[in-house]
Amino acid sequence: MKKVSIKDIAREAGVSNATVSLVLNGKEKEGRVSKEVADRVRKIADEMNYQPNGLARSLQSGRTYTIGLIVADISNPFFGTLAYYVQEQIEKAGYTVMIMNTNESDQQIDKIISNLVNRQVDGYIIVPTEHGEPYINRLLNSNVPLVLLDRYYPALPTYNVMIDSYQASFQATNLLIRKGCKNVGLLMYQNTQSHMNERKHGYIDALQQAGLFKEELIKQVDFSNLKSDIYNAVASLLQLKVDGILFATNTISLLGLHALMENGIKILDEIQVVCFDRSEAFEFMPHPIPYIQQPIEAMGRKAADLLLEQLSSDERIVQTCKFPATLVHE
Repeated sequence: MKKVSIKDIAREAGVSNATVSLVLNGKEKEGRVSKEVADRVRKIADEMNYQPNGLARSLQSGRTYTIGLIVADISNPFFGTLAYYVQEQIEKAGYTVMIMNTNESDQQIDKIISNLVNRQVDGYIIVPTEHGEPYINRLLNSNVPLVLLDRYYPALPTYNVMIDSYQASFQATNLLIRKGCKNVGLLMYQNTQSHMNERKHGYIDALQQAGLFKEELIKQVDFSNLKSDIYNAVASLLQLKVDGILFATNTISLLGLHALMENGIKILDEIQVVCFDRSEAFEFMPHPIPYIQQPIEAMGRKAADLLLEQLSSDERIVQTCKFPATLVHE
């Protein structure tokens, strides 16, 4: 089947090739093409199943119209859903999204960024790793459009989108205190990233204000040895007679709940919990599980919009957007 060209559309619409080109590139106003003509050209292009020449478009604009989206763990429903909304928003603007996964590895993020630089992607949305700051700084120095998502590096002047992790953790810990808990544990990743630090400090401040803080009830787990670390951490918390646990991420929540059940604990009867993010697994629990609901759609779309703004303008005004999270409980 012959590929439909701009010339074919122009002949069918009774206009010049230049008019069709202006309309299909969204520049009809600059070319003073009437709305009636523009609508007719688009209708005919759709009817003829016109597919733009991506290579020609890239050569003309100097862009590849591709975006690199780098997430921490695509198997985690949080990041999978986040990627969905980023991709949907970016593709509306005519870009293709390349989704890559670091598994929280600094070596992997370095490799991924190098590959995407070689592919000449036009911009990046990145969930950064713990020690990935030098690689992000290298992108900043090349003046490439960039947004950090879910986490950030305080020392770098980047566009950032995340939740208010401190407030979410503070509210969740206070819920456990209101439920009568006196020994509240925290299960979190063993790293120094901003979101983990904020969740830790929210937990600590809430307990200190209530006169209940105990350092030994904070348990940190290694992402590379997650399941066994969480099972050991839960066993240790049970020995310390915890009556409440805050799980600091979605993945930790699911494995932590499973570890409690493996130890014969009746969740919400014997030990109160609050999880980050909702999981379909909660449907199988005998009681509704309290959780922190992150505005994943709003975060993904905002990150995409901030990147698109950078792509369409040379003016850069660094922004940090913190969304409030919602504590969902009965």
